[in-house]
Amino acid sequence: MGDARRLAEVAHQRGGRLAAEKVRLLEDLRERGALGRRERRGVAASVNYLRAYPDDAAVRRAAERLAAELPAEEVVYEYSYGVLQRLVRLFPGALEFDWELLPDDGPIIEALEVLLPPGERQAFESGDLGVEEWFSLARPEPGCTDLEHLLRLFERSSLPGQARVLLFERCELPVRYAGPPSTRIAFPTGRVSYRRRPPDRSRFPLPPVIRSPLGRLRRGGPREIDLALQALCARSLEIHSLIYPNPEEVWIADCGRGLEVLLIGTHPDWRGPWEVISFFGIVQNGVPLAYGPAGVFGGCCEMGINLFPEFRGAEIRNIYAQLMRVLHHHLGVEYFFLDRYGMGVGNPDAIASGAFWFYRKLGFLPTEPVIAELALREEERMRREPGYRCDRRTLRRLSHTEAYLDLSGGRLRPLDLAGLGAAESAQVARRFAGDRERARRASVRSVAKVLELDPREPALPGLAPTLALLPDLEGWPRAERRRLARFVRAKGAAQEAEAARLSARLPRLLAGLRALARPEGGGSL
Repeated sequence: MGDARRLAEVAHQRGGRLAAEKVRLLEDLRERGALGRRERRGVAASVNYLRAYPDDAAVRRAAERLAAELPAEEVVYEYSYGVLQRLVRLFPGALEFDWELLPDDGPIIEALEVLLPPGERQAFESGDLGVEEWFSLARPEPGCTDLEHLLRLFERSSLPGQARVLLFERCELPVRYAGPPSTRIAFPTGRVSYRRRPPDRSRFPLPPVIRSPLGRLRRGGPREIDLALQALCARSLEIHSLIYPNPEEVWIADCGRGLEVLLIGTHPDWRGPWEVISFFGIVQNGVPLAYGPAGVFGGCCEMGINLFPEFRGAEIRNIYAQLMRVLHHHLGVEYFFLDRYGMGVGNPDAIASGAFWFYRKLGFLPTEPVIAELALREEERMRREPGYRCDRRTLRRLSHTEAYLDLSGGRLRPLDLAGLGAAESAQVARRFAGDRERARRASVRSVAKVLELDPREPALPGLAPTLALLPDLEGWPRAERRRLARFVRAKGAAQEAEAARLSARLPRLLAGLRALARPEGGGSL
C-alpha cells in the first residue's frame, strides 16, 4: 500500500502508535515531492483533516509542513461579479478568462457595446474582429489581464449596480483562478485542540446544547471575509450570501475544543426586505470545514450545512448543534427547518446521502403526517430486521416533506415570503395600475407617518409596500407600533443582527404577514 493510501486510511483513526505513523507518512510524502494529480488530491484531503483534527502537536506540525508544499491547482469556474471584484484585488494577475471554454462570444460583445463609447463600438460592426483580439489591442498595460480590464470597464460605467451584475453574469465567462489551495488557507486561531480519541458519535439531544450559554462573540473584519472567500473559490464554489458581504458585521463564536462559527452579514446595498441573511463558516483549529447561508426572520431559520468532503463523517452532530447554538443566541432563532429540496425533492445528492434519516437522527420532524407515519413504519422494520436499510424509492417518498426542530413550543413557524411578494404585486396592479414608483412613494409616506419614522429611513422602501397592506396597522397599540419602528430602523442599520432578534418578538406583525401571504389575504394602502 502506498503512503498516500495509507495516510487516507489512518487519518481518521486514533490510538496506539498511529500518531507516530501519521508523522512518518506525512514526512515521507513531503520528501518524495512530486505527486500525481489524483494522488495529490487525496493527500490534500488527508492533510486538511489532520490540520483540523491533529492527534498531537507533532502531527499538526507535520501536516502544516506538507500543506505548505502541496502545489496549487488551477480551477476554472464562472465566478460572480462581486466575487471577481474581490479576488482580483487580492491576487492581481492570478485570474484570467479561459477563452477556449467560452461557449459564445456574442454576450460579451453585446456587453462591450454597452460599456464602450460609440466610436469604439464600431470595431465589432464588420464581424472581422474577435473579442479576444479586441482585448489584446485594448489592454491598458502589459500586466493587466483581460478579466481585470473588463472589470474596470464595468466599475467605471454609469450603469446601476444591479444592472452591472446582470450584464456581467449574462456573459457566462469561464475564469481560470490560481489562488491559494485549500491546504494553505487557515483562519487565525489561538490554542490548538488535539484529538486523542475517535470522534464522538453519540446521539446526544440537541436542544440542551443549543440553549446552553454562549460567550460573547468577538469581532472580525475584512481578513475573515477574504479567507472565507478563498476557502470556497479554491474548491470552485461560491455562495450568494458571501458575494456582497458586510465588513461591519463579521462575528466569530468560540464553541470550544477548537471549533469556531463565523457569521458574516450582507452589505446594506444587497439586503432583502425581510430576512436577515448571513454567511456562516465552520472552522476547526483554523481550518475551514463547512459553510452555508442562514436566512432568519420571525425566529425561524432554514437549515443546511455544506460540509467539505474530507470532513464528512467527522463530529457532524456537534457541528450542527454548535451552529444552531450560535444562531439561537446571536440571531434569536428558535425554529430550524429544511424545505423539500433539502430533504431530497429534486436533489439527488440528498437522496444518495440519506438526508431524511440524517436530519431525523438530529431530532427534526416531518411536517407531513403521511410522511411521519411512513417513517415510523420504516423505523419499526429496522428494529425487526437488523441491517435493513430503506431503498432509494422509499427515500424519495420520504423526501416529500419539510422538516423542523422547534424550540418555541409551537409559537413560531416560517413565513411564506413568496406569498408576500405575490400579494404586493397584486396590490400594485389593483391600486396603482402597475406603477411601482408611485406605489413605493405612497406606501413610504403612509407607513412613515403611522410608525413615526423619518421617510428617509433606509429600509422603508423595501418594507413599506408590504406593511401598507396590513389593514389595521394604524390601530395597533402604540407600544407595538414602536417595536415595529425599531425593527425597521434595525433593518437599515450598519449591522442587521438586531433586526433578526426583534422580528421574533413581533407576533402581531407575523400574524398579519401570514394572513397577507394567503390567497385571500390583502389590505389597502
